[in-house]
Parts: sequence; structure tokens; C-alpha cells
Amino acid sequence: MAASNSTKSGSDKNTVLRDIITDLRFPDMQDLASLLNFRPEEGQIWLGDKRMLLIHAESFGSLRQELVETMGTEYTRGLLTRAGYLSGMRDAELAIKTRHNESELEMLAAGAQLHALSGMVEVEPVRVEADQERGYLYGEFIWKHSVEDDMHLAFNSKTNEPVCWMEIGYSSGFLTRLMGKRVLVREVECLATGDNVCRAVAKPVEEWDNAEEDLKYFQPRSSDHRQIAPVFTKPNRTVTPKTAPFGLKPEQDKPMPLDRPIGSSGAYHSVLHKIIRVAPTNATVLLLGESGVGKTMFAHEIHANSRQANGPFVEVNCAAIPDQLIESELFGVQRGAYSGASDSRPGRFEAANGGTLFLDEIATLSMTAQGKLLRVLQSGELERLGSNKTIKVNVRVVTATNEDLKAAVKEGRFRSDLYYRVNVFPVTIAPLRDRKDDLPILLDNCINRMTELHGRSLSGITPKALQKILDHNWPGNIREFENVIERAVILADDGEALDERHLSGLGELDEGRNEGTVSWDAAPGIGIKLPKGQTSGPNDGQKSEEITEAMLSNLAGRILASGNFSLARSETIFVRKALEMTDNNVTRAAELLGITRAQLDYRLKKLTSGMDQGDSAS
Repeated sequence: MAASNSTKSGSDKNTVLRDIITDLRFPDMQDLASLLNFRPEEGQIWLGDKRMLLIHAESFGSLRQELVETMGTEYTRGLLTRAGYLSGMRDAELAIKTRHNESELEMLAAGAQLHALSGMVEVEPVRVEADQERGYLYGEFIWKHSVEDDMHLAFNSKTNEPVCWMEIGYSSGFLTRLMGKRVLVREVECLATGDNVCRAVAKPVEEWDNAEEDLKYFQPRSSDHRQIAPVFTKPNRTVTPKTAPFGLKPEQDKPMPLDRPIGSSGAYHSVLHKIIRVAPTNATVLLLGESGVGKTMFAHEIHANSRQANGPFVEVNCAAIPDQLIESELFGVQRGAYSGASDSRPGRFEAANGGTLFLDEIATLSMTAQGKLLRVLQSGELERLGSNKTIKVNVRVVTATNEDLKAAVKEGRFRSDLYYRVNVFPVTIAPLRDRKDDLPILLDNCINRMTELHGRSLSGITPKALQKILDHNWPGNIREFENVIERAVILADDGEALDERHLSGLGELDEGRNEGTVSWDAAPGIGIKLPKGQTSGPNDGQKSEEITEAMLSNLAGRILASGNFSLARSETIFVRKALEMTDNNVTRAAELLGITRAQLDYRLKKLTSGMDQGDSAS
């Protein structure tokens, strides 16, 4: 695939497309095909370091048709779109690792080639334009031999809507990961609708009209096909959501702090499915997770999908209220209850009547407050401080903590009866380091809000800055992420792409650890990844530690000249050293060696077999 790279100086620099396909041919895909590893004796198929599954197209078509007939077209379309999206995210990581020394467009082409390699569809490019630093992408493709199209027509007649749902999700996920911003692929023509071809167009979300009509399928739905209420409706409730999932337009013109969860990862979908399930009930929900993972955002989501959605949402941070005031804050005060109580006032439970009360950091409550809280949860009745009058309240309670409540019960800091009362439906929210697939969507959302809030106008994000964000471990989770991006937006100049130098302070608390991913604009070289704690390229003026081909050539010459060299022994030494450096973590060791996990497993079996044979001979 030949690409033209144009550059200009001065003010015209950001108006030029850096990469445009000119002859519309994909590069050879042998590098990707070589990653496919069949191990039939073990019942395993691997693509890179990800396990794959080979099934009959007819079986897939039958399953798809049964889902449509039992769950409905809308539900099935969303399910397959999200499955394709996650596959696209995974293949984007593989493309970056495999073609990190190639151009951006050759990495973009890898998505089409990996999709073809899986037997889903053949992709013929019509036009592709890409400039990551400007945040610009336009892609137009012909989809040939789509398995979804074929299976749909095998079971059904022609329809009014496109049917290549997994292809849409896959392409959107792959391009979103590579571009670092939300990209939506729309099938504008489809054989199933009577068109001559299946034609797809890819653009950033904000460049599409009525994008919400497509984006609704990227979010989980309840089993009765009801869409998550806050996404498209604006319920009359006390706390209005400030942003909507997966790039839908905010309900207010002014950007506000993120108070609604967004994401695309499997962990995110798992949590959201649980919330959709429990929200319409009256069950008490316990949100668990590290500090900063977004427990408040998910509490808002529970309220917005509950039967109390039109009522108030009242949030209480139990850790921020002194022990002597927590009871009066929660349950209210009667006039004369104590010195200075000149007026009666309701507490947070009364304020939340008919709605939801969110008790954050519940583990910090005093034992007395815990006892009174238990009574309210059991009976729905309370008494104000200094009063013997019983007040009936109808409140949905959602609690949250980052502590281990079981340990707190054993240590006598938390009542066991209250624990069993609040632990009716626990939901554990994964930390951001385990939800890396959410980062491109979070990044795009956060940049859009912060640029508007601070009056900035950024052109996009550089590949190196994107990779640094994706590599970071995010010990402070969503809270740290928002602070870093807000600071970067403030430091960047108008019209400039967000760059590495704007991400000041990133890694201060976790000593710069990363997950070993490879930048898709890495400098030419053999791409050997170094252990954690070392860098794979220039960083803030430091000397690059990348091992170049020339360095390896010199080393190989000296070893061969010694006349005492064995290729098999050298391979064994490298394998053992990689395992030693990674504490026998096979996946990480494979990354250090620049091979797939399946390939390393094969070598380890050879080594083990050789040792066994040697023992037998002796």
C-alpha cells in the first residue's frame, strides 16, 4: 500500500493530510498470517497472544437468527456490535505490536487484513485519509463476502436496514483504538437491503449527523430491549446528567465534571449489565472498588435507570462529615435537641424521599450511626435527633466503599448485621488499569469537555502522547485521568496537538511503570521491548535505550568470531532469562522476546522435552 506523505511549514502544517492511500492496495499480510497458530492436539487456536475460536458459519448464522427471533433485532444488533467492537480493540493492539515500524496506514490496513484472516469479510479500500495529530480520518471501504450478510440472506429475505453489525463494531473499535478518539463506521450500502455492494464509511463521531442512532448499539441494554434511560431521554429529576455514554451529545451546553460512566471494555459492560439488572428493583446496592474508579458515576446510573429516576438524587460523603454531626446530617435535627439547634431541619434521608440516597465511604460511619442506619434500611422509618416522632421515608439506598467490609466486620469496625443488609447486591468496579479499552473513549470525552471549559481549541493528539496515556498504570483511576488531561489541555496552545510534553507529572506516583505496549509511530529499528523501569525511546531529552540492528550485528559478530557458539543454546539462554526477569510470567516473557505466547509455549515444551530425554539417557 503506497502512501503519500505531504509536509508544509508554518501555518499550513495542520491543514495537510499526512497520509493518503494513492493506489488503494493493502500491503502483504504474511506478517499477520504468521501469527496464526493452530494447536489441534490441545484444542487451541492462537492469533498472537489471544486465543481464537473456529466455528461453522452456518452455526453462527443459526445462533444469530435465533437471537433475532427470541430477543429482537435491536437487542441482537447491539449484542453483535459490541462483540465486534471488543474484537476490533484487541486486533488494534496486535496491529500496533506487529507493525510498529510501519506507517499509520499500514497499521490501519492491518484491521481489514485481520478481519479477513478471521473469515468475517474481505475489505477493499476505496479511499483512506488519516492524520492522527489533527484527529482527522476518512475511510471508505467495500465489504465483500460478509459472513453476516450471507447468513442473513440464507435465513431471511431482504431488509430495510444494513445487517453487517459485527463488521461495524469491529471497524469502529479498531479505528477508535488507533486514532485515540471515537470513530464511528456506518454501513451506507448493504447487499441485504438490495444494494449492489456493502459499502462502509469511517469518520470521527462528531462528523456524523444523527450519530446517536448508531451509537446506541454500543451500549448494553436490558433484556426487554429498553434503552438505558438517560442516553436519549431527559427525565425530570433533581440531578441532571452532564454527559452521555459513548459520545452522545451532552444534555447541557456547558461541560461539567463527568458524572456518568462511559466505556467500551468488557469490564465496563459487565458492570453496566449488573446495574441495568438491579436498577429497576428496590434492592440496596453496594458499589466496591478502588478510590477514583467512578463509584459516584455508577450510582447516578443506578438512579437514572430506577423507578425513582424522577425523584431527587442525594449524595453523602460519610468520610467528610465529623462523627458528632453525621447523625444530624443523615436523620435531621429537632429544635432544641442540643445547644444551638434553634430550628428543626430535615436530614438527608428526608431530602431523598422518593428518590435515591448515595452513601459514599460507608465504612467510616460511627457504630451509633450504623445502628440507626440499619433501622432505616429495615423499617423505612427514622427519628430526628432530639425527637421521638417517627417519620416514614421511601428512599432507595446505594452505598459505596473502597474498604474490605468483611475485614472491617472481623476487626469490629463495622456491624455484621448492617453488612448483610447493604451487601444485598454488590457490584465491583474494575480499576482503570484493567479497563484500557475505555481509555480512547474517555480521552475523547475529556478533551472535548476540557477544551470547551477552558476556552482551548486543540487539533488532536500525537501518537506518542496517546501511547503514553495508554501505557500509564493510572493508580488514581478516573480522578487522576481527568486531572492529567485537564492539565494537558491548559498547557497546550490553541491549534496545537496534545503532545507528550503536556502530560506533565504523569507517572510520578507509580514510578513511570507501563504495560509494555508499542507506539504505532515508533522509530525504525527491531522494536525490542525493554523490562519495566527502562525506556524504549527518547523521553524528555534522555538518551534512547532502544537496541538497534547495528548494535545486535556488532554483538553477533563478536560472539561468532569466538568460535564457540550454539544457536540452540543461545535461544535457551534468552528464554530462561526472559522468564527470570518476568517472575515466570509467560505472557510478559513472550513480549520481551518479541514473540507470541503460543510460540514461547512451543519453545518451553521443546526445552522440557529435551531435558526429559537427557535425563533418560543418563
